[in-house]
Amino acid sequence: MSQILIRGGTIVHPDRNELKSSDIWIADGRIIPTAGEDAEQIDATGLYVAPGFIDLQVNGGVGHNFEDASPEEIRTIVDFYVSHGATGLLPTTVTAPIAGIRSTIERVKQTNHPAILGMHIEGPFLSPAQKGAHNPDYILDPSVETFDALAAGNACFIKIVTLAPERPGADQLISRIREIGAVPSLGHSDATYDQTIAAIEHGIGLFTHMFNAMRGFHHRAPGAVGAGITSDVPVELIADGIHVHPGAMKLLYNAKGPDRICLITDAISAAGLEDGEYHLGGLQVFVRDATARLADGTLAGSTLTMDKAVKNFIAATGCSLPEAVRAASLNPARVLGIADHKGSIEPGKDADLVIFDDEFTVHYTIIGGEVVYARDR
Repeated sequence: MSQILIRGGTIVHPDRNELKSSDIWIADGRIIPTAGEDAEQIDATGLYVAPGFIDLQVNGGVGHNFEDASPEEIRTIVDFYVSHGATGLLPTTVTAPIAGIRSTIERVKQTNHPAILGMHIEGPFLSPAQKGAHNPDYILDPSVETFDALAAGNACFIKIVTLAPERPGADQLISRIREIGAVPSLGHSDATYDQTIAAIEHGIGLFTHMFNAMRGFHHRAPGAVGAGITSDVPVELIADGIHVHPGAMKLLYNAKGPDRICLITDAISAAGLEDGEYHLGGLQVFVRDATARLADGTLAGSTLTMDKAVKNFIAATGCSLPEAVRAASLNPARVLGIADHKGSIEPGKDADLVIFDDEFTVHYTIIGGEVVYARDR
């Protein structure tokens, strides 16, 4: 593999909240201390060089959802997000028949794209009271047996499972998810504050799209939102300014700090396309002014990309650029247990990088030391 020298850029170090002007050398897919004279050069003068973004929850894009896309279409979806700075993502299934979820997992695996880090299984073990844009016809009670049938042969490929922990059988399912090495995440849940704290003690390790589709906060009944804000458990955040008001984003940032927020898109097939009619989980979705809703007005995913999420997060919270990049790279890597080789820029780590300008327009995306997107090509 050829060597690459990225010269002249401002390096974003999310792990130490630092911006530093320096060069980066890459060889054999990793960042190295120095490179030889024959290295390919990328001029990053006037640009930022950051660890690539990792999106823990994305349903689809550019006209396709993962739930029914072919391997070729899946590659098209992933390439779209790569062009917006994602070097890793989790294709996400919505509530559907078990056979359909299994089919999605198999097709995603067949794609073998370097940016695919595994799967996020969102449902079917959700609360009907907080179903959001999930099809209620396919919501099931939490069940280890049902989950094992869903995951059979693919357990190692499943990284996050969203469920409602207040439902009967959830404790056993949380334990089973932990056994396969995945992260149980609270989402689409009507759990009270006390139920949520108990679920955290049992193994819940993440909050799926914080604030959305969970029991809200009241000063005498803090709900799942209150538990998410006050606990040490990391949370996902859809930073599109639609799912969560900028004031609530700032509240979350002030309460959780920069280490426990993971920016996500939760994007659907409409991302990258014009307003119009789309679908998700067998339900019709209407996109107006880049906002996706069901016919009854329920939000149904987003049209967000990770570069915009970083920009929006800074605007809402006033955080530093390294902190926003931390929420888009290092924090998700920590959730997935891969921060030893992804999520920051250090010698020996994977050369998964995004290079962007002051407007957060992506100029280059590099995965495993290979330039997989260049704006001028």
